[in-house]
Amino acid sequence: HGKDMYIDVPPGTLVRDLKTQKLAGELREHGQELLVARGGRGGRGNKAFMTDRNTAPKLAERGEPGAQRWLNVELRLLADVGFLGVPNAGKSTLLAAASAARPKIANYPFTTIVPNLGVCDLGDEGAGLVMCDIPGLIEGASSGAGLGPAFLRHVQRCKVLLHVVDGTSEDPIGDFEAINKELAQYDELLSSKPQVVVLNKIDVSEVQEKQDELMAKLKEAAGHSRVLAISAATTERVKELMGRLKKFVDAQPKELDLPPATEIDLSLHALDNDSDDFEIVTDPAYPGQFRIKGAYIEQVAIMTHWEYPEAVDRFGRILDAIGISDAMQQVGAQDGDLVMVGEYDFEFAPGMTNVYIPPELLEKDASMDGVDVDEPEQTEWRPFLSGGYLDEDEEELLGFGDEDDWDLLDSTETNMFQGDEVFDGQFDEEFDEFDEFDEQFDFDKEEEVWTS
Repeated sequence: HGKDMYIDVPPGTLVRDLKTQKLAGELREHGQELLVARGGRGGRGNKAFMTDRNTAPKLAERGEPGAQRWLNVELRLLADVGFLGVPNAGKSTLLAAASAARPKIANYPFTTIVPNLGVCDLGDEGAGLVMCDIPGLIEGASSGAGLGPAFLRHVQRCKVLLHVVDGTSEDPIGDFEAINKELAQYDELLSSKPQVVVLNKIDVSEVQEKQDELMAKLKEAAGHSRVLAISAATTERVKELMGRLKKFVDAQPKELDLPPATEIDLSLHALDNDSDDFEIVTDPAYPGQFRIKGAYIEQVAIMTHWEYPEAVDRFGRILDAIGISDAMQQVGAQDGDLVMVGEYDFEFAPGMTNVYIPPELLEKDASMDGVDVDEPEQTEWRPFLSGGYLDEDEEELLGFGDEDDWDLLDSTETNMFQGDEVFDGQFDEEFDEFDEFDEQFDFDKEEEVWTS
């Protein structure tokens, strides 16, 4: 048995199958595990295939190879509060003012190009609050504009969104509405998360002059009263903001932060997949060629001992049992067509025995034998009198007559054929002795002869 292999990932990691992009699971907590590639199990020996009729089957399975797959690993930062806003709204400045994080800060857009995490360390009320700052969003972000879309996934796991509005913008209310519109187009669940709105840069005189007007319009646009005016640069009301955020986050129900539903189970053996889940692929450019795709049947082909005729028979029976043979005929497969399963290929011949042996194995067996097997010679038919023995000679054979008497062969006919055996030697000498006896003792017909 091989040892288990562990790969450490940070909390908030999502794992998907690269080919199908189906979600396998999310690791949120420290110590949480997710099995993504199960090792293979050993093959069964011939004892597993014993039956009452076949007590010594010449059949075994190869070991099942371990799973091999490509994965898509995505990190979504787990934070309590996610910062949103247009570029250069002061999000990074607020993160630096409320935590020990030191993101890059400058007076130009898109200063932040990577997500930043910070933990609030202001007072006791907001202590421990985890915050996430992502690059600024612009109009069209949901369609791929700007840097924000690449990092919006990091705030999808946040319990509360903090929308930072730049008070020095030409249209602060327009910016606020544009960002919310992009959120709705990107992810409806993200746009439905509770928000807290802050009007930043109230340290600027122009913003102070219209602060009350902007606050009223922001409350109307947001549809709630969770709006606060701050100055991240001077930390004015920042501590108050963190305290309120902490209480608001703690009041959120945990049900709102449920993990996403998994779409694929990567912990299964290949043989645990549904045997009916297969696909027959054909290309009109290559007539008479078919490829069968399916996790179950491909694994069966890998585990088959193609050198054993009984194992090959079993593979053919599996093709019939799960409906592949019938499906092949429905798509137009005919006898002799090429069928491919994984790395194995064979000729299609439904209902026949041992048709699924790959050609390369047949060639391998022939090379190992090294001897050409000749067909047995056919004996030429000959009549009975010439050494034959077939039914066509029954008239020449000894048999029963109508009165159950023996019908003998006609002794008057001397049918001699080339190759018949002629008696000579000892028998000829015995015949000569009888001839001399007859000449020496010439009896009359009326004379009495004693024979004993």
